[in-house]
Formats: sequence, C-alpha cells, structure tokens
Amino acid sequence: MDGLLMSMLHRFLLTILPSPALSAEVQRLRVLLHPAIGSFSGRNTPPHITLCFLDLPEAHESAVIEAIARGTYGQQPFTLHYHGITHFPDKRTIYIDPVEKDAIASVRVPIVDALKNDSGLSEALRETDHPHLTIAAGLKPAQFEKAWAMLAPHELQSDERVGEVVLLKRPLQPGTTYEPVRSFPLG
Repeated sequence: MDGLLMSMLHRFLLTILPSPALSAEVQRLRVLLHPAIGSFSGRNTPPHITLCFLDLPEAHESAVIEAIARGTYGQQPFTLHYHGITHFPDKRTIYIDPVEKDAIASVRVPIVDALKNDSGLSEALRETDHPHLTIAAGLKPAQFEKAWAMLAPHELQSDERVGEVVLLKRPLQPGTTYEPVRSFPLG
C-alpha cells in the first residue's frame, strides 16, 4: 500500500481489557524488561486480549460499532482466570495465559459473524484464534532468552469478571497510540 492510503487507514481493535491491577502488572513487567532486552513489539500498547481487528478508513467506524453491538447482544458476562506466564512455540511472544479460551471464543464468534455479514467490513476483518495477554512480542532469540529468565518462575494468577468488550482505534502510522472508541456491555 502506498503512504497516502496507509495514512488514511485506522486499526479498529476489539479487545477484552484486563482489570486495572492486572494491566498495571503487565506494564510493570514491560518496564522491567525494556532496559534489559531493548525495544519489543507491544511495549506501548495497552494490555489487552485481542478478539479481532480491522484496518479500514475511519469512515467505517459507525458500521464497525453497529456490527459489534449486534454481535454482543445477548452475550453474558463470564469469569476469566489467568494462569501463568508462557510463550508461543516460536519464542517470539511471551504472554499471560487466559484459561477460559472457550468462553472468549463464545463471545468472539457472534461478533465476528456480525462483522462478516457487513460486506464493507468482511474483507478487512482479522480474528484471533489464540487469545492471550501479551507481555512482550516480536522478540529476537537473545531477547527471548533474557526476558524468559527475568520473568521466572513464570507464575501469575488472576481471576476477574469480564463484563464488556472494548473497541480501540489508532491511525495506521508509526508512533500512534490506541484510543478507546466504545465499550459494549455483556448481559
């Protein structure tokens, strides 16, 4: 894509946000890692579990909101347990593991279906099939090894009630940050 088109696109990111206490812990771990391992992906992104995202011109915002509202209708809140710090097999991402992946999927699927049913949104839709709460991503092998050692013993427990999903957005330009658009209550 050329620079002009990229500057007009926004990333619409649908998330489950962890509790303020768990968010603060993720941020604390990122701050701890950064001086020791250098820059990594996700360091300046709010802690979240991605349900899906769309890269679209900002003019599509109302259609995205309407589809998410349809997809969340009738959804019920649930308890989410986080259990341990782990990583993907490629050792490029270290994350906190949510236990109830089926409950997350049961919320995500109707929303994704509603987004897919809008022809103006469906082509831009990217869903996440492995929910996780990222601590550090885009790690090179040496960064991973050092970070993994620093995060030992890889224990972190949290139980929280998920009562909403939250839509964030940012322009698709380097250095931009996510801003909240709207929350969608469950139940």
